Amino acid sequence: MYQPPVRGRPVLAGKKVLLIDPYQRTRDVRASVLQSHDIELDTAESLQAARGLWRPSFYNWIMLDVKRCLPGEALAFYDEIRDKSPREHVVFFVGPPTYLTRTCPDQSSEVASETQQWAETVKRLLAAA
Repeated sequence: MYQPPVRGRPVLAGKKVLLIDPYQRTRDVRASVLQSHDIELDTAESLQAARGLWRPSFYNWIMLDVKRCLPGEALAFYDEIRDKSPREHVVFFVGPPTYLTRTCPDQSSEVASETQQWAETVKRLLAAA
């Protein structure tokens, strides 16, 4: 059920997100934008680390970059979450972010609009939560 924002408080404030991204650079950019919207954030560099952080019905969103997952590994993690906490939303990042070059993410160079583009993505995703 939609609840209008409290006056003076950002719409996304207080949302809880688990961000799983194996690349430090993209994880840092994503984390920075999420935190700038007063989102409570936990980050993990792997599914194994995420399993240690995850608790049923705790997060509004789980955001998972699947590019470095083994085939079926991300879906197995999703199934575990869905079985124990069906109301949590899961987002799969499956391609290179538009705010990074198409080089290997470990060596990517950021473009000027990276933060704004990610911020717009975050707003669209989390507004539905």
